[in-house]
Amino acid sequence: MIRCSDLALALLLAQPAMAEPFLADAFGLYDPADAGDRALWSGLSGPRHTAPGAPARIAIFAGPKSLVAGKDAGHVVAIILDRAGNLVADGTPATITVAGSRFSVRTEAGIAHKLLPPGTRAGDLYAGVTAGDQQSPKAMLSVVADVGSIEPAFGTPLPTPQGETVFELTSAPLSDRFGNSVPKGVGATLLLTHSDGSHSIAFGQALGDTLQAQFIARDISGPAEASLALGSHVSATVPLTITAPRPVGRPAIRLEPLPDIAALRVTLGPFQTTEGYALTDGAPVSLTLRLQDGTSLGDMAFVQDGSVALLLPLADPTLVTGVQVKSPLGPVDLGDDWQAATGKVAP
Repeated sequence: MIRCSDLALALLLAQPAMAEPFLADAFGLYDPADAGDRALWSGLSGPRHTAPGAPARIAIFAGPKSLVAGKDAGHVVAIILDRAGNLVADGTPATITVAGSRFSVRTEAGIAHKLLPPGTRAGDLYAGVTAGDQQSPKAMLSVVADVGSIEPAFGTPLPTPQGETVFELTSAPLSDRFGNSVPKGVGATLLLTHSDGSHSIAFGQALGDTLQAQFIARDISGPAEASLALGSHVSATVPLTITAPRPVGRPAIRLEPLPDIAALRVTLGPFQTTEGYALTDGAPVSLTLRLQDGTSLGDMAFVQDGSVALLLPLADPTLVTGVQVKSPLGPVDLGDDWQAATGKVAP
């Protein structure tokens, strides 16, 4: 802190003011001797006004990027600057080109823009802006189908799927109210309503101009009705029948005693159908054994490579009096086969 007397303070205040070399403009104070390119800035610069220069750079914006056909308007906007970064003067002529159509506009606050009415044809629109001898980069807008106006439906009669197979349901060709195909990748729900009131649901996607979804015909044999839901629209139901697989022959039984753990490994299969294939991997198979003391023993396994293997806590397989096997091919009594496998009855 510096202390001074009143006389010293008065002498300091009595000194004549020094002239400052700074000027003021719209951007603040600056030294004219060290202004550099500041004289190129538009606006009030000291006692004179500097106008912006000719267009030198154009930045373009176009949006929204996805316009719903018949609903959404597009907007192409360009910011036009001179070489010093000033917005060009109001009224500077510019040309906006969209999908080959040219529109003459004039800038306001350095901006040239054009509102585009909703289009009805799906596809990509390319836009650009020119002003003076400058041209903007290319911008893109996309018009997409009006999915909300698509009425889903099935076309030709549905297939007759075979049990334990993968089958596909496909819609009729779908388009919006302007004739635009359903966009690729749009999701939909396909619903099967079975005669017992249960439902099977699959989620599909659009490919080309149709919607597709796959089902596995497992434990859903019999009559059903198919419907297709797209957004808030649901198609009329279409009947189809899923045929149950039919067995060819009887699955063989192989027994392997495991005395160390007082157990029995039972192998059943192959489970073959009239269509010439084995049951699909993952199909459920249950085995129930009736024993001499009146009790029963059972287990369930899933098909792998056409067969199943079960491990049962049974030390003596000759105590079995009945064998019931259930699979998607239906129930079958394998009591005689079991007895033959134990050696009690000749095969």
